[in-house]
Amino acid sequence: MAVAHATYSPPSTWSSSDRHHVAVDKDIVKSNQPTPASSMSSRSSTRSSEYISGNESYRSKQDAKSSKLNIGMVGKKLFQHSAKPTSDLSPNGYSLPKVKARSPASSVKSSNTTSLLKKYGTCDKRSCIGRGATAVVRLVHKMDRKDSSDKLYAVKEFRKRRKNETEKEYMKKLTGEFCISSTFQHHNVVQTIDLVLDDQQRYCTVMEYCPGGDLYSAIKAQNMDLTTKECCFKQMINGVAYLHSMGVAHRDLKPENLLLDATGCLKICDFGVSDVFRMCWERKPHLSSGVTGSEPYIAPEVFAQKEYDATKVDVWSCAIVFHCMLFDGIPWRIAKKDETNYHLFLKTRENQSYDTFKTLAPECKSLLYRMLDINPSTRISMAEILEDPYFKSIQTCRNGFDNLHQEHRHVSPSCISSTAHRK
Repeated sequence: MAVAHATYSPPSTWSSSDRHHVAVDKDIVKSNQPTPASSMSSRSSTRSSEYISGNESYRSKQDAKSSKLNIGMVGKKLFQHSAKPTSDLSPNGYSLPKVKARSPASSVKSSNTTSLLKKYGTCDKRSCIGRGATAVVRLVHKMDRKDSSDKLYAVKEFRKRRKNETEKEYMKKLTGEFCISSTFQHHNVVQTIDLVLDDQQRYCTVMEYCPGGDLYSAIKAQNMDLTTKECCFKQMINGVAYLHSMGVAHRDLKPENLLLDATGCLKICDFGVSDVFRMCWERKPHLSSGVTGSEPYIAPEVFAQKEYDATKVDVWSCAIVFHCMLFDGIPWRIAKKDETNYHLFLKTRENQSYDTFKTLAPECKSLLYRMLDINPSTRISMAEILEDPYFKSIQTCRNGFDNLHQEHRHVSPSCISSTAHRK
């Protein structure tokens, strides 16, 4: 089912600085609130957990209950481990580096430490492909001795422990994201492979490398046809639906956190502020709290300073990402009534007369309105999106081929080649 793509100038088009000024702060948290390590997208700026927007100040707040939930369903053992950072643990075959602290303020060293150099080879310090407040992402080349091939990995180097941060607090932040992401096995989620120490005793997460870049860059290039946009949308939904089936809400979905591999397959990354809303033994989900993510993609209920259903927040964010693909820009800067474009959306959504959506096919328009329902209790769920007629009609690709086995790539081979060999 085709969507009519508008020749339209969106109310909030991107500028070159948009990646930076819309990021909600999520790095520094109170020391008595153990949360997963914050991470960074390939291009977005990450600051502290307190940020200023207009005349209002927000702080990401996690109570003791929700803090523990962050590593619940997919990382129960790692939560137990986080209080004992020098012990061994191997969830899903992955081992945490064995370290021994020399002193509370010193770096960690051990002869038993798993070495990045030993396992994956040299990490070129010039090959920085991303930078944030808590980490730097670089490329590492691992030589396969069997066929002499050079395999690339993305390595996220985390900052060292701060002087005012205990070993326990540091390890909880560090292992939180790893124990969540390393559990996922889905073709629309970036694979997290290992947690090691580099030659400077910095913790590093080893992940699969996606040479196609991020979706933000693909949208900005304005060379995506409608088929590709719909395909990316469906892959994103499939990936997020998988996360929700695992009891995890992403809470920071945006084009910068959606990567493309060598065949154009879309993959979700960056689980720095993800929340576990349901343990594996539980049936009833838990509510989340705190303002996380990037302003244009955050659902309105998050700003109410109350607990919320994080899965419905992800649905809202996916709708904003789809809008970005369809119209090459964000619909509004923030989902608050005093924002002009959002206020216009609120006035026209009841009779579905929002001017931006007028050129869309009825089936596509209907789904977007349901995803952008301002009432989270009636907002469509991921499970319902999967059964939506328009959504089911979208052809998706995997390994470079769509459902009809026709070749289908989102990035050109020349783009992949130049990106993969960038130093």
